[in-house]
Amino acid sequence: MNTYIQSMKNALTSYYNAAKTYEEKAAQAKQRYQPDVAEEEIKKLDTALEAVKRDAVDAVTDAKDKGVEAAKRWGALDGSKIDDGDMKLLKFDLSPEQFEAMVERHKKNGTMCFILAQYAEKHNREETAPGEYGVAGRLNPLIIPTVEEKIKAYTKFAESAISTINNMTGYGWGKGVGNPVIESSVKNFGEPNPMNYALLEIIE
Repeated sequence: MNTYIQSMKNALTSYYNAAKTYEEKAAQAKQRYQPDVAEEEIKKLDTALEAVKRDAVDAVTDAKDKGVEAAKRWGALDGSKIDDGDMKLLKFDLSPEQFEAMVERHKKNGTMCFILAQYAEKHNREETAPGEYGVAGRLNPLIIPTVEEKIKAYTKFAESAISTINNMTGYGWGKGVGNPVIESSVKNFGEPNPMNYALLEIIE
Protein backbone atom coordinates (compact mmCIF):
# COMPACT_ATOMS: atom_id res chain seq x y z
CA MET A 1 0.00 0.00 0.00
CA ASN A 2 1.13 3.55 -0.75
CA THR A 3 3.01 5.00 2.28
CA TYR A 4 0.72 8.01 2.71
CA ILE A 5 -2.49 5.99 2.31
CA GLN A 6 -1.11 3.51 4.87
CA SER A 7 -0.54 6.40 7.32
CA MET A 8 -4.17 7.50 6.82
CA LYS A 9 -5.36 3.93 7.42
CA ASN A 10 -3.25 3.69 10.59
CA ALA A 11 -4.86 6.89 11.95
CA LEU A 12 -8.32 5.61 11.01
CA THR A 13 -7.76 2.22 12.67
CA SER A 14 -6.29 3.80 15.79
CA TYR A 15 -9.30 6.09 16.23
CA TYR A 16 -11.72 3.23 15.50
CA ASN A 17 -10.15 1.20 18.31
CA ALA A 18 -10.32 4.20 20.65
CA ALA A 19 -13.99 4.80 19.78
CA LYS A 20 -14.80 1.12 20.44
CA THR A 21 -13.09 1.34 23.84
CA TYR A 22 -15.05 4.53 24.55
CA GLU A 23 -18.37 2.78 23.79
CA GLU A 24 -17.47 -0.07 26.17
CA LYS A 25 -16.41 2.26 28.99
CA ALA A 26 -19.49 4.47 28.56
CA ALA A 27 -21.74 1.40 28.76
CA GLN A 28 -19.90 0.22 31.89
CA ALA A 29 -20.28 3.65 33.53
CA LYS A 30 -24.06 3.54 32.96
CA GLN A 31 -24.23 0.11 34.60
CA ARG A 32 -21.95 0.80 37.56
CA TYR A 33 -22.92 4.30 38.67
CA GLN A 34 -25.95 6.38 39.50
CA PRO A 35 -27.09 8.52 36.54
CA ASP A 36 -25.45 11.76 37.75
CA VAL A 37 -22.08 10.07 38.46
CA ALA A 38 -22.29 8.13 35.19
CA GLU A 39 -22.90 11.39 33.34
CA GLU A 40 -19.71 12.90 34.82
CA GLU A 41 -17.69 9.81 33.89
CA ILE A 42 -19.02 9.89 30.35
CA LYS A 43 -18.15 13.59 30.02
CA LYS A 44 -14.53 12.72 30.90
CA LEU A 45 -14.57 9.93 28.32
CA ASP A 46 -16.02 12.35 25.74
CA THR A 47 -13.21 14.83 26.36
CA ALA A 48 -10.54 12.13 26.04
CA LEU A 49 -12.07 10.74 22.84
CA GLU A 50 -12.36 14.21 21.32
CA ALA A 51 -8.59 14.69 21.80
CA VAL A 52 -7.89 11.32 20.12
CA LYS A 53 -10.24 12.31 17.28
CA ARG A 54 -8.38 15.60 16.71
CA ASP A 55 -5.09 13.69 16.62
CA ALA A 56 -6.52 11.22 14.08
CA VAL A 57 -7.81 14.00 11.80
CA ASP A 58 -4.44 15.80 12.11
CA ALA A 59 -2.60 12.56 11.21
CA VAL A 60 -4.78 12.05 8.11
CA THR A 61 -4.27 15.67 7.05
CA ASP A 62 -0.52 15.38 7.63
CA ALA A 63 -0.36 12.21 5.50
CA LYS A 64 -2.29 13.96 2.74
CA ASP A 65 0.03 16.99 2.87
CA LYS A 66 3.09 14.73 2.65
CA GLY A 67 1.51 12.91 -0.30
CA VAL A 68 0.91 16.24 -2.04
CA GLU A 69 4.54 17.25 -1.45
CA ALA A 70 5.72 13.90 -2.84
CA ALA A 71 3.50 14.42 -5.91
CA LYS A 72 5.06 17.85 -6.50
CA ARG A 73 8.57 16.41 -6.17
CA TRP A 74 7.58 13.61 -8.60
CA GLY A 75 6.39 16.23 -11.09
CA ALA A 76 9.46 18.49 -10.91
CA LEU A 77 11.21 18.26 -14.28
CA ASP A 78 14.69 16.73 -14.08
CA GLY A 79 16.78 16.23 -17.20
CA SER A 80 18.74 13.41 -15.56
CA LYS A 81 15.54 11.34 -15.50
CA ILE A 82 15.08 11.41 -19.28
CA ASP A 83 15.29 7.91 -20.77
CA ASP A 84 17.45 8.39 -23.88
CA GLY A 85 16.48 5.03 -25.36
CA ASP A 86 12.75 5.73 -25.18
CA MET A 87 13.28 9.31 -26.39
CA LYS A 88 14.66 7.82 -29.64
CA LEU A 89 11.50 5.70 -29.98
CA LEU A 90 9.30 8.80 -29.56
CA LYS A 91 10.63 10.07 -32.90
CA PHE A 92 8.45 7.38 -34.50
CA ASP A 93 4.69 6.97 -34.65
CA LEU A 94 3.87 4.59 -31.81
CA SER A 95 0.74 2.44 -31.82
CA PRO A 96 -1.69 2.98 -28.89
CA GLU A 97 -0.45 -0.32 -27.40
CA GLN A 98 3.22 0.68 -27.68
CA PHE A 99 2.42 4.08 -26.18
CA GLU A 100 0.52 2.53 -23.24
CA ALA A 101 3.39 0.14 -22.55
CA MET A 102 5.78 3.10 -22.42
CA VAL A 103 3.49 5.01 -20.05
CA GLU A 104 3.28 1.95 -17.80
CA ARG A 105 7.08 1.73 -17.78
CA HIS A 106 7.51 5.36 -16.74
CA LYS A 107 4.64 5.88 -14.28
CA LYS A 108 7.07 6.60 -11.44
CA ASN A 109 9.04 9.09 -13.55
CA GLY A 110 7.33 12.51 -13.58
CA THR A 111 9.70 13.92 -16.20
CA MET A 112 9.01 11.11 -18.68
CA CYS A 113 5.27 11.34 -17.98
CA PHE A 114 5.42 15.04 -18.88
CA ILE A 115 7.20 14.19 -22.16
CA LEU A 116 4.72 11.39 -22.96
CA ALA A 117 1.78 13.73 -22.34
CA GLN A 118 3.30 16.23 -24.81
CA TYR A 119 3.83 13.43 -27.32
CA ALA A 120 0.20 12.29 -27.02
CA GLU A 121 -1.13 15.84 -27.35
CA LYS A 122 0.99 16.60 -30.42
CA HIS A 123 0.08 13.37 -32.23
CA ASN A 124 -3.62 13.56 -31.36
CA ARG A 125 -3.79 17.15 -32.58
CA GLU A 126 -2.13 16.21 -35.87
CA GLU A 127 -4.52 13.29 -36.38
CA THR A 128 -7.82 15.01 -35.60
CA ALA A 129 -9.82 17.63 -37.44
CA PRO A 130 -10.06 21.16 -35.99
CA GLY A 131 -12.61 21.22 -33.15
CA GLU A 132 -12.35 17.49 -32.54
CA TYR A 133 -9.17 17.63 -30.48
CA GLY A 134 -9.68 16.37 -26.97
CA VAL A 135 -12.51 14.09 -28.03
CA ALA A 136 -10.69 11.95 -30.57
CA GLY A 137 -7.15 10.75 -31.06
CA ARG A 138 -5.40 7.39 -31.10
CA LEU A 139 -3.33 7.95 -27.96
CA ASN A 140 -5.01 8.07 -24.56
CA PRO A 141 -3.46 10.86 -22.43
CA LEU A 142 -5.76 10.01 -19.49
CA ILE A 143 -3.59 7.01 -18.55
CA ILE A 144 -0.63 9.31 -17.85
CA PRO A 145 -0.33 10.31 -14.18
CA THR A 146 -0.14 14.05 -13.47
CA VAL A 147 0.68 16.07 -10.36
CA GLU A 148 -2.90 17.43 -10.34
CA GLU A 149 -4.44 13.94 -10.49
CA LYS A 150 -2.15 12.68 -7.73
CA ILE A 151 -3.10 15.61 -5.49
CA LYS A 152 -6.77 14.99 -6.24
CA ALA A 153 -6.37 11.30 -5.31
CA TYR A 154 -4.67 12.04 -1.97
CA THR A 155 -7.34 14.65 -1.20
CA LYS A 156 -10.17 12.19 -1.92
CA PHE A 157 -8.65 9.49 0.30
CA ALA A 158 -8.15 12.03 3.11
CA GLU A 159 -11.75 13.27 2.79
CA SER A 160 -13.01 9.69 2.93
CA ALA A 161 -10.92 8.92 6.05
CA ILE A 162 -12.05 12.08 7.86
CA SER A 163 -15.68 11.42 6.95
CA THR A 164 -15.39 7.91 8.43
CA ILE A 165 -13.77 9.34 11.59
CA ASN A 166 -16.64 11.81 11.97
CA ASN A 167 -19.21 9.04 11.55
CA MET A 168 -17.73 6.76 14.20
CA THR A 169 -19.64 8.55 16.92
CA GLY A 170 -23.32 9.45 16.87
CA TYR A 171 -26.45 7.62 15.90
CA GLY A 172 -28.31 6.98 12.68
CA TRP A 173 -27.59 5.27 9.38
CA GLY A 174 -23.87 4.75 8.74
CA LYS A 175 -22.86 6.05 12.17
CA GLY A 176 -21.31 4.46 15.26
CA VAL A 177 -18.46 1.97 15.66
CA GLY A 178 -20.88 -0.96 15.76
CA ASN A 179 -22.21 -0.10 12.32
CA PRO A 180 -21.12 -2.60 9.61
CA VAL A 181 -20.61 0.29 7.15
CA ILE A 182 -18.07 1.93 9.46
CA GLU A 183 -16.35 -1.36 10.24
CA SER A 184 -16.02 -2.13 6.53
CA SER A 185 -14.80 1.42 5.74
CA VAL A 186 -11.98 1.09 8.29
CA LYS A 187 -11.01 -2.46 7.39
CA ASN A 188 -10.99 -1.89 3.62
CA PHE A 189 -9.62 1.66 3.51
CA GLY A 190 -7.01 1.94 0.76
CA GLU A 191 -7.67 -1.57 -0.53
CA PRO A 192 -8.41 -1.76 -4.28
CA ASN A 193 -12.08 -1.77 -5.25
CA PRO A 194 -14.03 -0.59 -8.32
CA MET A 195 -14.63 2.84 -6.72
CA ASN A 196 -11.00 3.69 -5.94
CA TYR A 197 -9.00 1.59 -8.41
CA ALA A 198 -8.31 4.54 -10.74
CA LEU A 199 -7.15 6.69 -7.81
CA LEU A 200 -4.77 3.98 -6.57
CA GLU A 201 -3.36 3.58 -10.08
CA ILE A 202 -2.47 7.28 -10.14
CA ILE A 203 -0.55 7.21 -6.85
CA GLU A 204 1.00 3.73 -7.01
